[in-house]
Amino acid sequence: MKRRTLGYMLTLSLPLVLAVFGCNSNNSTNPPATADVVINIVAENGANSYSPNPANVTVGQTVSWHNVAGTTHTATQNGGGFNTGNIGNGGTSSPIQMNTAGDLGYHCSIHPTMVGTLHVTP
Repeated sequence: MKRRTLGYMLTLSLPLVLAVFGCNSNNSTNPPATADVVINIVAENGANSYSPNPANVTVGQTVSWHNVAGTTHTATQNGGGFNTGNIGNGGTSSPIQMNTAGDLGYHCSIHPTMVGTLHVTP
């Protein structure tokens, strides 16, 4: 009788356990917010790694990077500033707002020969 009760309790508890542990607030199927400008990561090929390159934005606009190159990459501003973090194949970074005018060089921190430039105008 105890064995049957235990089995019954486990059967009733399983959906609750799956619901609690199956919830994930960082659901990767939710796309990031839309950016004003999206730059594609297209290859591991020096200045031809990002498209468009150079990219033109104005102060206050947001930029995201979308990876279509097959392996994980980043867009990391030279000398600090912005960093997308790792972007897997098919992924898009969260939008990053550009607050300073000027030419901002960036690279992939995993593949440093991948380089790009943002022209940020006032």
